[in-house]
Amino acid sequence: MTRRGLWRSPDFLRLWAAQSVSETGTQIGQLAVPLLAIGALHASATELGFLTTARMLPFLALALPAGAVLDRMRRLPVMVASDLGRALLLASVPVAYALGVLTLGQLYVTVLLMGVLTVAFDVAYQSYLPTLVRREELADANAKLTVSSSSAEMAGPAAAGLLAGLLGPAVTVLLDALSFLASGLLCRAIRSTEAELARAAPGTARSLRKEIGEGLGFILRHRVLRSVAACASLLNLASTMLTVLLTLFMVRSLGYSPLMVGAVFSVGGAGLVVGALCASRLIERLGYGRSITYGVLLCAAGLALMPAASPALSFPCLAAGHFLFGFGVPLFNIAQVTLRQAVTPGGLHGRMNASMRFVIWSTIAVGGPLAGFVVGPLGMRGAVVLSAVVGALSWLPLCGSPVPALRDLPREPAPM
Repeated sequence: MTRRGLWRSPDFLRLWAAQSVSETGTQIGQLAVPLLAIGALHASATELGFLTTARMLPFLALALPAGAVLDRMRRLPVMVASDLGRALLLASVPVAYALGVLTLGQLYVTVLLMGVLTVAFDVAYQSYLPTLVRREELADANAKLTVSSSSAEMAGPAAAGLLAGLLGPAVTVLLDALSFLASGLLCRAIRSTEAELARAAPGTARSLRKEIGEGLGFILRHRVLRSVAACASLLNLASTMLTVLLTLFMVRSLGYSPLMVGAVFSVGGAGLVVGALCASRLIERLGYGRSITYGVLLCAAGLALMPAASPALSFPCLAAGHFLFGFGVPLFNIAQVTLRQAVTPGGLHGRMNASMRFVIWSTIAVGGPLAGFVVGPLGMRGAVVLSAVVGALSWLPLCGSPVPALRDLPREPAPM
C-alpha cells in the first residue's frame, strides 16, 4: 500500500526525478570539470588537488549555518534556486572555453560555489521530504532516493568519461548544466505547500550561533542520533582511508591493470544498487534498529575482507569486500536517515540534517591525509590493514545504545 501510494504521488515523483537528475549531474561534473582542466588548461596534480579541496570545503564550512538558515525558511524555493544557480555556474564554463578566456581561477570559483549550492540543495531536500510524504512512507521514499544516488554514483563517472570522449569535456559540462536546469524545473513543478513549516518572524531576531548549537546539542543529547553519528563517522573514516590507499595498493603491491582496478570498483557500485533495491523490504522485516546494525556489520565485514587475502586470492576478496560494503551502505543509510527524520521535530530538521552531515563528513576530510601519514611508518599493506580495522570496529558505538532494539519508528518526534 505504501509503495503504491508513492507511485501515485505526483509531487514525490517530481522530487525523486529532480534528485535523480541532480545526483547524476553532480557525479558527471566531478569528472568532467577536472578533465576540462587537464585538457584545456594543462592542470598539474597540485592544481587538480585544489579543485577537490574547493569542492569539499563548503560541506565542512557551511553545513552547520546552512541547517540553521534553512530552518527559518521554506525548503522548496531553496532547492529550485540551488539547481538554477548550479546550471548557470556550469554553463559559464563552456561559454568561457568557447571564447578562449577560461582560467583555472574561474574553475576554482565555479566548483566552490557549486559546493555551496549543493550543500543547500542536499540539506533542503532531506529536510523537505518528511513534509511531502506520510510518516509510514519515509523508509520507502528514502529507499527510492537512495537507489537514484547509488545508481548515479555507479553510472555518473562512466557517463562523464564516455561523453567527454565523444563530445569533449566542454560540451559534457554544458550537458551537466542542462541537467541541473531540468532538476530545478522539476522542483518548481511540485505543488505541495509547506504551510506547516511557516514560522513567524522571530527567526530573524534569534542568534544564528544559538540555533546551530541547538542542532548539535539535539544530536549529542539524543542517544540514538549520537550513536548513529559516531558509528557513521568511524565508517566514513575507514572507507575514505581505503579509497585513498586501495588504488595504489592494487596497482603497486598487487600489480593490477587499470581494467582490474575498474572491475573491483564496479562490483562495489553494483553492491550499492542491489542494496538500495533490497533495503526497503529488509527494513520492513528486520525493523529499523537491526537494519542499522546489520548494515554497519556488513560494511565492517566488507572493509575487513579487502586486505585479508594472499595475492593469489586478492581479486575475489577485494571484489567481495566491495560488494558487501556497497550492499551494507544503503541498508544502514536508509534506516538511519528515516529514523532521524522521524525522531526530529519539524522545526529542527534543517539543523539536525546539517549537524549530522557535518559530524559524519568531518572524518572524510581527515581520512585522506591520515591515510598518507600512516603509509610511512606502516607501509602500504599495514596502512590498508589499519584502515580495515577501523572499519571493522565501526559498530562499537551501537553497543549499549537503544539502536539495535528499535523495531518501529517512534510515534512522536523527540522534544527539542
